[in-house]
Amino acid sequence: MKGGYTGEILKIDLTERKSYVEELPERIAKEYLGGGGINVRLALDLIKPGEDPFSPGNVLLIGAGPFVGTLIPGSSKCNITAKSPHKKFLGTSGSGHLGFIKFAGFDNVAISGKSEKPIYLKIFNDRVEFKDASHVWGKDIYEATDIIRQEVGNDYAIACIGPAGENLVKDSLVLANKYSAFARSGMGAIMGSKHMKAIAIYGNRKIKVAQPKRFRQALKRVYNEVLKHPNFKEWRTYGTLISHEAFARNALYPSMNFRESPDHNKIIPIFDIKRFKDLKLKDVACLGCPVGCKHFLKVGDKTFSLSCALSSIQAFGGACYIKGWEEILQCSELANRLGLDVFSTVNLITMSTELFERGVIKEDETDGLKLEWGNPHIVRELMRKIAYREGFGNILAEGLIEAPKIIGKGAEYYAMHVKGLGLTFDLRPRFSADNFSQLVNPRGAHPSSVSITLVPRSPDSIKRFCQKIKVPEKRLEEVLRGPYGFNPARLTKWSEDYTFALDALGVCRFPIYQRIDLSLWTELYSSLTGRETTSEEILKGAETAINGQREFNLREGATPENDIPPRRFFEESIKFGKKTFNPLNERHVRNLLREYYQERGWSIDT
Repeated sequence: MKGGYTGEILKIDLTERKSYVEELPERIAKEYLGGGGINVRLALDLIKPGEDPFSPGNVLLIGAGPFVGTLIPGSSKCNITAKSPHKKFLGTSGSGHLGFIKFAGFDNVAISGKSEKPIYLKIFNDRVEFKDASHVWGKDIYEATDIIRQEVGNDYAIACIGPAGENLVKDSLVLANKYSAFARSGMGAIMGSKHMKAIAIYGNRKIKVAQPKRFRQALKRVYNEVLKHPNFKEWRTYGTLISHEAFARNALYPSMNFRESPDHNKIIPIFDIKRFKDLKLKDVACLGCPVGCKHFLKVGDKTFSLSCALSSIQAFGGACYIKGWEEILQCSELANRLGLDVFSTVNLITMSTELFERGVIKEDETDGLKLEWGNPHIVRELMRKIAYREGFGNILAEGLIEAPKIIGKGAEYYAMHVKGLGLTFDLRPRFSADNFSQLVNPRGAHPSSVSITLVPRSPDSIKRFCQKIKVPEKRLEEVLRGPYGFNPARLTKWSEDYTFALDALGVCRFPIYQRIDLSLWTELYSSLTGRETTSEEILKGAETAINGQREFNLREGATPENDIPPRRFFEESIKFGKKTFNPLNERHVRNLLREYYQERGWSIDT
């Protein structure tokens, strides 16, 4: 391999405390692009059918694409993949600040087995040390990361789990450097099942560039595209909060367990982004990123780190009705310290609050807690109970599939999830490609398609987007046919492919990067690797990996019924200020799913 790829996979056996290096076949790199794409192929090859997620045979995979470690802006995206704690599905989660695996000399890391005692891995180049972690086991992520950093030094990237991961909470996360969250799919629990508290990684190897002059020219073009983006300055100032008003005005803050969305005239002032600007101390960027969408904020005499400000507002402000920056930041920090996926955890809390409100569960079942909306103290106490599996929290720690079954009394109707992953957006106000992709995403209810359709757009802008992501001309007519100026099912296929391609190459999926023409990413890939590649081949690599995810799920017993949204969406309307959005038509949803399967070339029945 000439450039971009290191050409090596590091394999680690925790049971035997051994490690060895294998060659990455060039064919696999070409067919699956890299990073999370190669993770999919490795999962199919290394994880036996029917393997229990918490068994030593489940393999934790870390992948960094060919762009990671270069100067390409936003190119620090890595993926952690394993069989999900929700059993039938391949879990994966992406974030930044783990790209040092490339500098250590590896494209992917595969970790199998189970340590007898708590350990953390220290990786420098191809040297792997199995370090005792008994002194940090039980500590929260911030405390453990600080202690490990004192032991390994400041140069290392440290990905760590909290008490939630240690206690096999099914919606637990991995946090890198205390602010980059590999949040969805329960990868923290997989690490916990292996008695692996953290991974500390560093290296001093260089990434080769096959055609340096051509690469520099393409690099200059992509930097210019980023810098001239009309929202670049606002993104640097507000990060993800740039979308706050648009989300509020388009009913993208589901609350009361998806029974309403707060009136935008109320929620916009509560989380005034000008107030956010006043609280902000500094921004934090992933390696090579000119944007810097992570932040440190100061409220009173306390400093908070914030990975995704919009998600915190959406989860704690919108869903839980908590008001005020300080309360939101305290909830967000506690979730990070404990190692909890915010969205699924909040879905568990709002489900429980509605069940309590309806009298389905009572105080003697919730450890004496009177569950109510907008109470940050109750939310934080429930998070703590979930992380430590105390009392009622032990039930909720089983996740959105199993916890309602344990509660019984019809609780499953109120569990708002797809494939065990808590929903991010409501589908009733607007059936965008992003919303629809929550149904078909192989890992569960998280947008796998990052398009421009989350809010209303003109037909011309949607067509331009389709052309940038290289929807084939022969497919454009059908993709652009629909009530919003597009078919959400058919557009999802193509925007999913583009989004996955960025992930697999190692590029952040935030809007500034997703609006860059695919041909420019392809030019960077060709000049970096020295392998002349077309945009169609890049999309084909993403498609191959997505097909692989589907293959894994079907192998484990998933069916098309796992792509159906919660019954509430078919039976109840949702309030949004003075507006009411009607329930979804089930026949329409199933027809859209068929169209999606057709666009992908999948069987409608399987």
